[in-house]
Amino acid sequence: MTVEKSGKWDRRGAAFLARHGPIAVITLNRPEVRNVVNSDVSAAVGAAMETLAHSPDLRVGILTGAGDTFCEGADLAALTAGHSIDAPGHPEWGFGGFVRHDMGKPLIAAVNGSASGGGLDLILACDAAIVSSHASLGSRGMGRYADCDPDARALGGRLLARSVLLRDALEPETALRCGMIDRVVHPHEVLPEAMRLARALATTIPPLEGIGAAVMRRRAGRNTIGHCEREAPRHPYQNRHGAQHVLRTSTI
Repeated sequence: MTVEKSGKWDRRGAAFLARHGPIAVITLNRPEVRNVVNSDVSAAVGAAMETLAHSPDLRVGILTGAGDTFCEGADLAALTAGHSIDAPGHPEWGFGGFVRHDMGKPLIAAVNGSASGGGLDLILACDAAIVSSHASLGSRGMGRYADCDPDARALGGRLLARSVLLRDALEPETALRCGMIDRVVHPHEVLPEAMRLARALATTIPPLEGIGAAVMRRRAGRNTIGHCEREAPRHPYQNRHGAQHVLRTSTI
């Protein structure tokens, strides 16, 4: 993975980071296999997360996928062959080098296409999610999910921590009603909308207070989704009032 600094970057890696002022866009880059995660992806994303975490000029991160897929979970061919899909030397980073990666800065999922299995973990590990109207979330018989609860939303949470079997793909509008995601937009507007939210977060939060304090971790008590068991959240805060406030009050 290489980090863009001058408007050009190497798109040949399993993932790459592009800088847009204070915003880091991390792209999963295996579109030929629907951006499934292997150890190369985990290592590249993990390295990008380290860059984001330790670069004072970068204040917000966006995670998206190359092509027309966000992420279809783990690389089953690699797992079947007995290969680890963790980032070498950093299993503590979790799925995709991302899910349990300590981060004090806000993260936005720009879900440009389908996501299932561990791809759902990536979305739920972010502080906000902008989703394509053509996307589908999950697939038949895929893991455990959490049911929606309006009372939980009123308290700033996304979903009640009650597991149900996700037997069929979840449509974006249903996920939006459940509070699982934040906005559904035209496919061509996913990344621009995520960038608008990122710019709002980057420019409206006083730097001395820490951006991570403004966009709080949106959920406590992670359930098993796909193959990846979620334990403690990356951030000590347990809700997302900061992101929800920006989404409610901004004109983006």
